[in-house]
Amino acid sequence: MLEVLPRTAGTPEATPTRCSRQPDLPPARRYSPLLDVIRVVAVIGVVGVHVIADHVDADGPVAMLVLRSLLATAVPAFVMISGALNLAPTAMRHGSGPFLARRLRRLLPATVAWTAFYVLVMNLWLSPGPTSLRGEIAALLTASSYPHLYFLPLIIGLTVITPILATYVSGSSRRAWITGGLAAAWALGVAAMPFLTEGLLDEPIVPLQLGALTYFLPYIGYYVLGWATWSAPPRRRVAWWLLLVAVPLLIASTVWAYASPVTEIPPGKVLLPTYLAPTVMPLSLALVISLLSLGRTWRVEERTEHMLRRVGDATFGVFLVHFAVLMLLRELGFPESSMPAVIALIVVVTLGSLALTVVGQKIPLVREVL
Repeated sequence: MLEVLPRTAGTPEATPTRCSRQPDLPPARRYSPLLDVIRVVAVIGVVGVHVIADHVDADGPVAMLVLRSLLATAVPAFVMISGALNLAPTAMRHGSGPFLARRLRRLLPATVAWTAFYVLVMNLWLSPGPTSLRGEIAALLTASSYPHLYFLPLIIGLTVITPILATYVSGSSRRAWITGGLAAAWALGVAAMPFLTEGLLDEPIVPLQLGALTYFLPYIGYYVLGWATWSAPPRRRVAWWLLLVAVPLLIASTVWAYASPVTEIPPGKVLLPTYLAPTVMPLSLALVISLLSLGRTWRVEERTEHMLRRVGDATFGVFLVHFAVLMLLRELGFPESSMPAVIALIVVVTLGSLALTVVGQKIPLVREVL
């Protein structure tokens, strides 16, 4: 780019005095409403997982098991959307340093503040049972201090390694698909080994101990496949096949895994639905890949875009506060005796958490942790 001296009155036009080159930056990402829609649906799914956790059993209604199977895709969907956004060249168009500073500036304060809130207030102060400092420290190190807080070290870990991953996969869609597929297959093996070895060898072998510093490792496959799908989606015919054939079949297999006595003991327990189970992982991948492929060109008008951006940005806060809202409503005796009542509780917790987040984002210090 040429730099010129400013013109002054009565002098001829200044001529270029020196030439400086500036690296071409990738264009800013065009807004995609689908990504925010998936984020919103996913956070509702996370709320739903925690609401119905006490209502899912093998003898329960099939409708509840189907709902639980669909909700099991919520966290994988979050991770895949994060990969689609963070691994794109536009995410680090100003360099990896500004990228990490921008992301961690939001994640780290929220992690410290909300971990302290749930540990100190919800566990130590409000917990009816006995607690110990040693137990709380152990729970922090294993990322198990509260049912949903594991996601914070998980997403921080993925964020920290994003510049390394992006260097390898962002320039080649084929490489992204292969890398994501291999990482997902590795995660399946890691998650399956304790159950398989306990059933076959009478002693579980745990190849990877999940904790605050390692929780992100089995989710790298989801993360990279999110970007692979966004950068090089499968053909529409394949996407429709995944959505209309593979997803219903995988939902059925997941429902069977919830209801079957085979999954109650090892090695059959390997099929019990978790985010890294051989039923849930294919279901999550099939669902999100098909949606990203079919809806990536969808556009909305400006007013709808503004609303989706606002709600999408609030999903992080909803995720953080929803468990406290759920516990409060249960303490107040919110009914959960029927499936309609459970659905109503999901709605109330979601809307209440959204309202608290929107209000909190207007308060100077609180907005920093939402």
